[in-house]
Amino acid sequence: MANPFHVLIVGAGSAGLAAAVLLHKTLTTHSVPFRISIFELRSGPSTLGGAINLTPNAVKLLDHIRILKDLRNSGCSVKTIEIISSRTLAPLGNLTFGDVDRYGANSLRIARKDLQAALLAKVAGLGIEVLFSKRLENIEQTANDITALFTDESSVIGDILLGCDGTHSTVRKCIDPDRKPIYTGLSNTYSYVNPKNLSSLPLKDTSAIIQCRVGSLLLTWSTPSRSEKLFWAAVMEVPAPQDLSKDGWRTMGDDVTKMKQRVKDTYCSERDPQMGFFADLLEQTNDDVYFYPVWKLEMSDKWWQGRCLLLGDAAHAGVGLAVEDAALLDRLLNAHIQNTKNANNGDINMKEVPWEDISKRLVKIRMPRVKKDYDRSVSGFEGLKDKGWFAAALKDWLVWFYLWAVGIKFDEAFKYDAMKEPLD
Repeated sequence: MANPFHVLIVGAGSAGLAAAVLLHKTLTTHSVPFRISIFELRSGPSTLGGAINLTPNAVKLLDHIRILKDLRNSGCSVKTIEIISSRTLAPLGNLTFGDVDRYGANSLRIARKDLQAALLAKVAGLGIEVLFSKRLENIEQTANDITALFTDESSVIGDILLGCDGTHSTVRKCIDPDRKPIYTGLSNTYSYVNPKNLSSLPLKDTSAIIQCRVGSLLLTWSTPSRSEKLFWAAVMEVPAPQDLSKDGWRTMGDDVTKMKQRVKDTYCSERDPQMGFFADLLEQTNDDVYFYPVWKLEMSDKWWQGRCLLLGDAAHAGVGLAVEDAALLDRLLNAHIQNTKNANNGDINMKEVPWEDISKRLVKIRMPRVKKDYDRSVSGFEGLKDKGWFAAALKDWLVWFYLWAVGIKFDEAFKYDAMKEPLD
């Protein structure tokens, strides 16, 4: 009996776990003997990460893989995000982030760890193995297989390997070593706070962005009750440490007192006296405070090499389209298997699947959407940097134009459905 078709997935984040669930369904449907193995460098499920916003596109795909019900029990539905002036704390307008009639879903604000927990539970229920403490060192390929080599001196042979290991992807280093993450000059500091002890709070609905001269401040509920914990995140310019290694960034992030003071100095200065409420919020923040630099990857269509393919942040860091990548890869594979079976009286030899052709088609389909999202992200990064008091005031005065222009882009983005994207 031939060996089962073996899918190796490096990274147990949303891209890797979603790809595993989707491929499991397709291979099972076509009665293909298979095995899926997920390798994660951390020692267990991550508890890091703040409250992420799942757009209507992502919500519909997570419903497709049957975990949305669990997520709704943990997250907060978001229809709009208020834009508030830091100079006056007056509302400037709203950005639409969900509409069931128009997009098929609202957005969902949820803790990253809760999203991963739901995906891990789904994977476990399907019998897919997840191996923790597996740090990839290198990959080797032949015409017929691909081998993952790990730092513990173990190795695993598979038929394809999906690199879903994030912005600082080891898989990407193996196939495109010159393409490295670039620090944007911005960093994010975030935590949770119990709102019961706060004297005032400008948040009127589920989420608000306070538009500041330097950076921006997000306030949002991330649980259904909207009363237990308030998530806050401050994005601002932070000089890179002299030591650009992970240790250098970790040292900067470990000094919680200094981090909180930096945030306070940035957002609670004399130029914005109305922001006194945020100083109180910082004082009341007793949970762990986290810090991470914001990275980007220059655009490239080199997502694949032979039997190896990058998905999610490993392919296009800073662009939150990971689950869409997984869905389209699954659809391309499903279409190939079905067409081959139709032409061969129901037979399929998975060793003959043209992975390079499938990878090329995936990249060709994805690049226009990824490029638009990349340009929007880069523009957003620049808009968060200090341009002086006049530019800050101008942003408040022209917010109506900003909301109109961004609203058009979001409307186009939220209407997109990866399950209906033409594959030709």
